[in-house]
Amino acid sequence: KQWYQRRVRVEVWECTVDLLKYLSAHSDVGEASSSVLDLGCGSGLLGICAKQMCPASVVHFQDYNAEVINNFTVKNYHKNCGNHEHHSVKFFAGDWSSVSAKLSKYDLILSAETIYNIKSQEKVLQVLLDHLTGEGVAYVASKRHYFGVGGGVIDFQNLVEASDSLKCEVVWSCETGLLRDILKISRIC
Repeated sequence: KQWYQRRVRVEVWECTVDLLKYLSAHSDVGEASSSVLDLGCGSGLLGICAKQMCPASVVHFQDYNAEVINNFTVKNYHKNCGNHEHHSVKFFAGDWSSVSAKLSKYDLILSAETIYNIKSQEKVLQVLLDHLTGEGVAYVASKRHYFGVGGGVIDFQNLVEASDSLKCEVVWSCETGLLRDILKISRIC
C-alpha cells in the first residue's frame, strides 16, 4: 500500500507487449540465451518470458525504482515463475549508471520504453556497450517518437551507429496508431 500511496505508477506499455509477442514468435531468441538482462523492467514481463523460455538461464531484472522492484517485479516474477534458484535470478534498483558495476555480461538484453528521451538513450547505450557479450544481442522496443521529451527510435539508431562498436536493425514495426519499432542491436564483428 505504501508504494501505491506515493503515486508510483506501474503500467505495462505498448512496446512491452510488442516485444513479448515478438519473443513468442521467435522463441529461438530466448531459448539460446544463458544470461538475460531485463533493462528498465517495471513489471518484469520480458525477463519472466525469457526465464520461461529457458528455465536454466540467469535472468537479472533492473528498474530505476526500488519500490517497483520490491513491490511489483519480485512478486510478479514469483507468481509466474515460482521459486527458481536464487543464484539464477537477481533484482537491481537504481539509475543505469549507478547499477552498472553490479551487472554482468549478457547474451540477451531486453528493454522496452527506455529510450524516451535523449539523456536516457546515452545511458542505455552505455549499458549495451558495457554489458552485451561479444555474441550477444539486445532487443529494444520503442515508439518512433515520444512527443514532448524528444526521444525515440530514430535518434537511438543514430546514437548506436555513431558508437562504431554496435549495429542495429529494425526487426519489427507497427505502422498504424502509435508508430513503434523493435530494434535488434549487436556488436560489429
